[in-house]
Amino acid sequence: DEIANLGAVKIRLRSMLESIKQNTSKSKPQMANINRKNQGTTGADKNMTLISPYFSPFYSPLIPSVFKALGIKMDVLPPQDKNDVELGLKNINNDMCYPALLVAGNIIKAFESGQYDPEKTAVLLTQTGGQCRASSYASLIKKGLSSSRLEGVPVITMSTKGIMDSTLDIDKYALFRRLILGVIFSDPLAQMYLSTMVREKIPGTSKMLHEKYLSLMQYGIESANYNYLLELLKEAVDDFNQVKINNNLVPRIGIVGEIFVKYNFFAGGNIIDWLSAQGIEVILPPLQSFFTQHFINETFNHQSFFKRSFTDQIINNLLEVYSKYRIGQIEQVMKDFNFRRKFYNLRELADITGEIVSIANQYGEGWLLTAEMIAMLREGIENIVCLQPFGCIANHITGKGVEKKLKEMFPGLNFLSLDMDAGVSEVNILNRIHIMVNQAREQDWRSESLKNHNKGTDRSISCKENLMLSADMKL
Repeated sequence: DEIANLGAVKIRLRSMLESIKQNTSKSKPQMANINRKNQGTTGADKNMTLISPYFSPFYSPLIPSVFKALGIKMDVLPPQDKNDVELGLKNINNDMCYPALLVAGNIIKAFESGQYDPEKTAVLLTQTGGQCRASSYASLIKKGLSSSRLEGVPVITMSTKGIMDSTLDIDKYALFRRLILGVIFSDPLAQMYLSTMVREKIPGTSKMLHEKYLSLMQYGIESANYNYLLELLKEAVDDFNQVKINNNLVPRIGIVGEIFVKYNFFAGGNIIDWLSAQGIEVILPPLQSFFTQHFINETFNHQSFFKRSFTDQIINNLLEVYSKYRIGQIEQVMKDFNFRRKFYNLRELADITGEIVSIANQYGEGWLLTAEMIAMLREGIENIVCLQPFGCIANHITGKGVEKKLKEMFPGLNFLSLDMDAGVSEVNILNRIHIMVNQAREQDWRSESLKNHNKGTDRSISCKENLMLSADMKL
């Protein structure tokens, strides 16, 4: 009753049929005649169009501007839908990471639409690295393209380590500088949008402002103009502060988990939109932490396992100081936002997180996932949903795996772990989310009632009455 997609059944039936054919065949099975030309290499150049799978409405719209400044035409593909799922299942397999299915389906659908010439188009992918299944995306996409007779399409991979498997001549410093600017300015814009949208009197106002400033940011990203982007952020804060809002009680629910299903609305079962429509403020961790954790990882690795040269240590320290300074300027601007959230010190969080899981957990989201939950809990956000692809061991270890320890440290934690998969039932997910929403509303209502009771009475509340109210709120 939890399956809404028969992809898993079809995969297994096809495997069984192929096994029967091979066992009953008298002759040796013939290998498929696949053209391996350009398989494993890119051969891309600046005359080709780069296409990138859709990631998130908070970040994807700025990606073309990053590459435009470098003389490269970049197209971000449309958001994923059910057709992408079916294409992914058909060309990869149902046991692979759910984001991989969506990414592969997104790319194959783009070529099948006829909009892109395979001989003049290259694919750009991002990778997390380490033991995460996302490290296999490149080979999976190549396999999917080969299944669709698109084996000659170049595949370029990019991670925090640089651009891999590419003959594309590109200024890596200029590229990453613009990408980082896009992330650190998109994060506060996304926060203002989510915080204001759930309170606005006129529906759609916040979305309009978010799209307006994402569009205006494109010039700053293209020109790598930090000061322009900082001034633009100040204007955005003023505009969001002027949005007419309701004074309703707004419970908060945090969303953590695997990077793709957390920020990609479709991959995450459209939970962000659904929660917002229920009057819940969605709290998303900033994407920048996924990159700034690199400084902490380098320090830990150097002290524990891998010794680095003195020069590398100095460079790492200088980059960390510089990034803190720039992000600190953004934090100062965001202090004027009406619903601002406290910025957390990632190194301080890493020290606390180290008491629960080792910082050696650097695959996928690794220890950062635990740290993000701790940051929310310290801020009073006790209702947390963890989204991960089905079978994502990394997220099960540093997400659901730390639930018991976190509850010892923060007894009020209300934790919900959800697996996202091609065959997951939307009804099953919504039923479980409904329970958390009701709990969040009840907690906020009781907290507000206790606060009003303390303020509204003319006499002092006795110690016994206060304890009874507090106990009632916990129940």
